[in-house]
Amino acid sequence: MSFGPRKIQLQDIGLTTLWGLIAGLIASIIILIIVFASSSIISIPGTFEQARLWLWTNGMFPFILSFVTFIATTAMILLTYKIMEMIHPERYKKSMITYWQISFFGILTYILLTPIYIYTGILSYDNIMLVFIVHSIVLAFGTSIIIEVLSNYRYILLWIYASFVGVMGASIVTILIFTSFSSGYAKLISLLVILPIINTCLILFKQVFEFLYYYYHKYTNLDQLGDIFYQIEVEEKELQREEEEKNAL
Repeated sequence: MSFGPRKIQLQDIGLTTLWGLIAGLIASIIILIIVFASSSIISIPGTFEQARLWLWTNGMFPFILSFVTFIATTAMILLTYKIMEMIHPERYKKSMITYWQISFFGILTYILLTPIYIYTGILSYDNIMLVFIVHSIVLAFGTSIIIEVLSNYRYILLWIYASFVGVMGASIVTILIFTSFSSGYAKLISLLVILPIINTCLILFKQVFEFLYYYYHKYTNLDQLGDIFYQIEVEEKELQREEEEKNAL
């Protein structure tokens, strides 16, 4: 039996979006800390400037950038999930399984995308920043689905669609802001605001989609995305009954 989607109000959207922004800002601070901590090994801004001037660059740059993205984005997502647990404890239960799955997905994404960082770094340091954005969006999108599936399996389709809407909205806003910076060095600096933008927009658009679907269900009493496993089970039982009736004839 389907009980309908969770009620969501405008203040819920505002609160979760605000905390998503804060988690993204903390991730940006983590990036700054890592950049300063690794400055004795490699200066990321300096390396980028050397590449722009066609000078010799440190080959460790792609590795460090991929590692920075992995650490900062994973920390942002874990913090976001922790905040969601505190704001909506009835929906997001404290589960080490979810934390482990988020971490595993982050590690897997890091391993798969690091070669792309290296290859792109060989071709152009301008394009390597796009890899940073793609890496962050893929991590945010993938873990968003993991979190929702493990926490709200009855509405798995709703959360998949909501996550897709969220990542599309976040991608559009991120690319528009990133491309608004004309110089390559300014784009490098703009990466500090990318994570807050991605996290904030992803949560905002997800919540808006959920908000709209809740009121769609409220006024039409239709729930096509609700408890899809129950709906499949009902259809299978009906097909089985029809098959039994045919065999009985």
